[in-house]
Amino acid sequence: MLDFRLCSLDGQETKLTDFRGQWVVLETGSLTCPMYVKNINPIKQVVQKYPDVQFLVIYIREAHPGSRQGSHQSMEEKIALAREMQQEYGEIRPVLVDDLDGSMHQAYGSFPNMVYVINPQGEVVYRCDWAFSHLIDKVLQDRPKLNFVERKRIVTAAPWIMVPVTLKGGWDALWDILIALPGILWGHLKVDISILFRKQSS
Repeated sequence: MLDFRLCSLDGQETKLTDFRGQWVVLETGSLTCPMYVKNINPIKQVVQKYPDVQFLVIYIREAHPGSRQGSHQSMEEKIALAREMQQEYGEIRPVLVDDLDGSMHQAYGSFPNMVYVINPQGEVVYRCDWAFSHLIDKVLQDRPKLNFVERKRIVTAAPWIMVPVTLKGGWDALWDILIALPGILWGHLKVDISILFRKQSS
């Protein structure tokens, strides 16, 4: 586990290594991330199913900032947005905030809604660029086995989730995501292809 300094919503400093000795599920998210929002209600059932696991949400940065809700400019604004995200969506998991430079986010892959499952020894046993509650559930059922299925092909959030969540950033944020979506899909496809080639050559 790479260690990083994070901040709780009350401003207290926390490190990822503070959770060593526990099973930990990390998920990244933001107020304007439809992929994160679509997962909130399904993940509640998984949280209740595994009381011995520490589930954490790491607020990173706004996935789709716009004229209505722009990007944060200070750590105070970042914490305030994380608090708004928790309250707006009824998030039951503890929310921690990455630093202003996004150190943890960059080191762990820079995707807006990635998930990591970490064992008590601090080893990553599962990672995926997008969080899906049924896959997290399956990994936790299979403990302590390593899970080598690292990726899930991108599935866009349903329009009734994607549109209102992205609109929290503003109409320009929705327009931006529609323009950017082909590039996002192509970027994920290229990574899938490179992983396939590596598996075939190994």
